[in-house]
Amino acid sequence: MKSIDQLIVIFLLASAILFTGCDDDNSPTGGMDELETTTFSYAFNEGQLLDNVETAYRGDHNRELMAEFMIEEQESGMATITVTLQNTIQGENYPVHVHDAADPSTTPNGTPYNETPNGDIFAQALTGTGGEVSATNQTSMMYDELLNSYEGFFVVHDPTQEISTVDLTTYLVLGSFAQSLAPGESSLRTESFTYAFNEGQLLGNDDVAYGGDHPRNVAATLMIEERGNGNATVSVMLENTLDGLDYSVHSHDAADPATTPNGTPYNETPNADVFAGVLTGTGDSVSMENETEIPFMELTEEYEGFFVVHDPTQDISTVDLTTYLVLGTFAESLEAGNPNLAVQTFEYDFNEGQLLDSDETAYSGDHARNLSAVMQVEELIDGRAKITVTLQNTLEGETYPVHSHDAADPDTTENGTPYNETPNADIFATGIEGTGGMASAENETEEILYRDLINTYEGFFVVHDPTQEISTVDLTTYLILGLTAR
Repeated sequence: MKSIDQLIVIFLLASAILFTGCDDDNSPTGGMDELETTTFSYAFNEGQLLDNVETAYRGDHNRELMAEFMIEEQESGMATITVTLQNTIQGENYPVHVHDAADPSTTPNGTPYNETPNGDIFAQALTGTGGEVSATNQTSMMYDELLNSYEGFFVVHDPTQEISTVDLTTYLVLGSFAQSLAPGESSLRTESFTYAFNEGQLLGNDDVAYGGDHPRNVAATLMIEERGNGNATVSVMLENTLDGLDYSVHSHDAADPATTPNGTPYNETPNADVFAGVLTGTGDSVSMENETEIPFMELTEEYEGFFVVHDPTQDISTVDLTTYLVLGTFAESLEAGNPNLAVQTFEYDFNEGQLLDSDETAYSGDHARNLSAVMQVEELIDGRAKITVTLQNTLEGETYPVHSHDAADPDTTENGTPYNETPNADIFATGIEGTGGMASAENETEEILYRDLINTYEGFFVVHDPTQEISTVDLTTYLILGLTAR
């Protein structure tokens, strides 16, 4: 609710509008000897009377309500006033009032009108029908005086709120008497909330951070938009989705853990009235919306719940928080947490034929046989992998070709090798310069994801002998012969 000082300023501005005359687009009908009728239309209060969105209606009533105000001349010269409301709510009582203009310095709350409505002109409660409803009052004022001289305000109060003659945001209609009020620019509200990846930050606990293989760059945006009927549309957008995978996105009502089957602080059955949808990944952004029957204010300020995005690469669980890509509070943004990125290390001893359990594939050259290798595979935020290979006991100044080769059917390769002889540079194909001790190099993948490299990729990891001509067929020239990331 605004302060009295603010209202005084606002209504002083209103006075400039109110006292500029009573012109209307509708001309009186009839000839010189006929009784006259003039009609004025009033659009919903979007703050347009004062050109100030801070005075626009704020509540849960639908914004489709409109009013028509008709002044009819009687044979006596006096006026009858008929008010018609459209798009009313069934059974709700709408206070509809005319307030005399007044000097703000003389009124209790600094309003430019008397807060007590003028019942002689119009002060009635119209009971909504779910559609159109009308009421008429026979005034004791002359038609010409009322139409051309009377100064006042015409208001329709919100029947779903406690009546106020000061808080303009409770007025469904706010206009100048006998001056039509054109529709204003929509003041419907929108709020957006962003959710970072689940790193356990909601509960401040690493133990509930996501623990699967999905890339950790998934993020969500929750947008709540007010509709003309006062209810909200809930939209969800996911970024950096995996193509073709189905993401279950749910809102769960908050609950007392003592009352739920598994002690969760929410009902495990999602609230589909708020949001419960499946978004199919595209490799990029994807979105979905739900038109709720819940008021905007209730969803943004009162509803208590959790907002979750399940991992499409695992069986859905409403208990294991480590399967949630996103875990947040509904209608509260979730800031990024410290990434719990996965790291795995693989060690490779010298090639003594142990991979194929055959002495015939063991190294047979002159290089010292104490060379060994370590491969470290690190998960990156976007799901790619960083691969670091470290060689120990290298020869100073010698360049070691280090390669990963995709596994292949020997029947399809040129020389019957169980791998493609052309190395896979996306994973690793680099020369490492020997130092006389330890030497290393790294590569970040572009195509293959960490989860695929660790779990499904099939390939060979080899270190060629720098003292011999390179061969992709003669296994006895390999200092190291192993499986990639195994």
